[in-house]
Order: sequence, then structure tokens, then C-alpha cells
Amino acid sequence: MKKLLSLTATMFAALLFTACTTVEPGPLRVATFNIRVPVDKGVNAWEKRLPRIHKIVADNNFHVFGIQEMFRKSQHATLNSFPGFKRVDGNNPAYQNLAVYDVIFYRPERLELLDQGVFALSETPDVPKSKSWNTNLPRETTWAKFRDKSNGKVFFLYNTHLDHRSVAARRKGTDVNLAHIKANAGDLPVILLGDFNAPEFTDVYKKIAARLNDSRKITETPAAGPYNTCSGYNRKPGAGAHLDYIFVSPGTRVLSYRVIDTLVEGQFPSDHYPVMVEMELK
Repeated sequence: MKKLLSLTATMFAALLFTACTTVEPGPLRVATFNIRVPVDKGVNAWEKRLPRIHKIVADNNFHVFGIQEMFRKSQHATLNSFPGFKRVDGNNPAYQNLAVYDVIFYRPERLELLDQGVFALSETPDVPKSKSWNTNLPRETTWAKFRDKSNGKVFFLYNTHLDHRSVAARRKGTDVNLAHIKANAGDLPVILLGDFNAPEFTDVYKKIAARLNDSRKITETPAAGPYNTCSGYNRKPGAGAHLDYIFVSPGTRVLSYRVIDTLVEGQFPSDHYPVMVEMELK
């Protein structure tokens, strides 16, 4: 009887361990989300928008997503509280006091973090917080190297936010991003996402699209949601601009693409809509 009970307990423990460590199969859900710095008042004040941001993330069940405009003074601690996610900030202490920062959040049950880093979008990328080309604040790109536990595939994800004022900074910053990807990622699959402050007709977009695929252009099902990703808190048709992208390396299958224009109790989470894709890496 004791042997039977012991065997039963062992089998139960094994089943429990298997259930707790099961990796969700299926496409990888990737998103980019500019959450806007906390400068607005009234209904769009940061403390009112934060629960909306959390709801959007929870409802859409991202596996990994990049955030732009995380303002450390008021958002750093709060944004660490996304349930079920771990944060990637490049692991460079020199960037800890940067006011506006771009980070990556991922679900550890689906993805294993292998490496990470951050570099400046400037003439001296290895100099933390360096500025060039008339940017009004330091711009940087945070990257992570992951292994997808569902299939063992290894890939790189880059989260960037190009300058909103300087055309030269957007062009040169794009060159810095593409050069780092080429040197760092090699032949592994790459996802480059973020707020590029560049519509499709610009040199910036064309330069990236010559190397990587715009996920909206290759989705295997019709793109969902509005075309414009920056709403400016405006629901009128045609309002805003298309500035947020998820680019993927050739060979990546994009199964779906969606601009998430969901309101929470009738209110905006941000002045940008998050963009989400479901993909299968090559």
C-alpha cells in the first residue's frame, strides 16, 4: 500500500511539473506600443491611462512587446508590474538615469532570454546617452536575443524610437540600427519594431524595407484595424499618421496583423495604438 501511495504521489508530481512547464504552442505574438510620456492632463493623464495600458496588454496576450516613451520618473516602477512578464532594458547601468527609455517585455514561459544590450542612436553608438544630428534628447535602441521554447528557434528583437524632429537623425539612426543588426544578428531571424516617426513615403521607411519586410505588407490574412497607428487621441477617420511598424527578416511568415484601436471604457490608453502580429520565424 505504501509503495502504491508513493508511486501515485510520484506520478502526480510528474504530471503537475509537466503542466506547470508546458510551453504554449502556436504563432509568436509580437507587439509594439508607444505609451506616451506623462504630460497630458484630465482624462488622458498618466494615472488614468495606466490601467488602460495594462488591460490592452492583458487582453491581447502578447508573448513579447516593445514599449516606447517609458518615462522613468513616474513609470519605471509601475511598468515593472505587468503580470507574467519580465523586462529587458539592455542591462547597462549607464542608461539607468535616462529620462525617456525604450524597453522590451517578454513572457518567460514562452521565451528564454539569451542576451541583451542597448546602444545610442548617434555618431558614437557605444557612448551611452550620446546625441547627434540635432536630436532634442538622447535616442537609443534596446535589443534582446531570445530562444522560443516552443520550437527552439533563436532570434533577435530590436526596439527603437527614432527622433520626432530631425530628419537627419531619423535617417542616420536608421543606418545605426541596420549596421548593428548586420553585425550582431548575422543570419538569425530579426524583428525590428518601434515608433519610427516616418510614414511609408520617406527615405527611412524605404531604407528599412529594402532589408526587412514590413509585416503589414506580407500578412497572410487581411490587416485589421485602422491604417494610422498614431491617433493623437482622435477617432475621426484619417486622423493621425502611420508611424509604428514591425519589420521582420525575409522568410518570416506573418499570419496576422492588427492595429489595436480598442478603447477602454471609451478612453484611449495612449496617443498611439499598439500594433500586434502573429508570426512564425523562419
